[in-house]
Amino acid sequence: MERVGMITCMIVVLILVTPSNIQASQLDNQNTLAATGINLVIDFGNGTVASFSGLTATTVYNLTVMLFEVDAQWTGDHVFINAIDGVYQDESHGWQYWVNENYASVAANLYNLHDGDSVLWNRTISGFHSTTEPDMTLIVGGVFLVTGGIVFLAILHRRTMRRK
Repeated sequence: MERVGMITCMIVVLILVTPSNIQASQLDNQNTLAATGINLVIDFGNGTVASFSGLTATTVYNLTVMLFEVDAQWTGDHVFINAIDGVYQDESHGWQYWVNENYASVAANLYNLHDGDSVLWNRTISGFHSTTEPDMTLIVGGVFLVTGGIVFLAILHRRTMRRK
């Protein structure tokens, strides 16, 4: 009985410390109306920067394809951007986007825009390099997970050795 309680406690702790990688605001699928007053900046990483304001769109992907030719690859219902306006990613550059200065961690077709949002597409150096700081909740959650697993295995080993 004590074993079941310990396992239940471990599961609850893991659920509490496991972070969510996708912010709820990024997956707000309730907002199907087009957002207005959107600003878009595209930094092609080659000295060319395009800037637009006062746009209307529902998603980051829709916003981008309204103004530029986009080469995209679909995997299920997620779009991956290969090129914008003929500027392709390569071994050392990749396309990433930010909304309101926050790195977006979902496919551009799944990020629903809100009135007044500012979108930045950036062809980054070194592939998929993010200029944002790492999410410490992922690190803390991983440490708790590994520590809890080691403690659980040590207790299990100890009890097994007592029975022999």
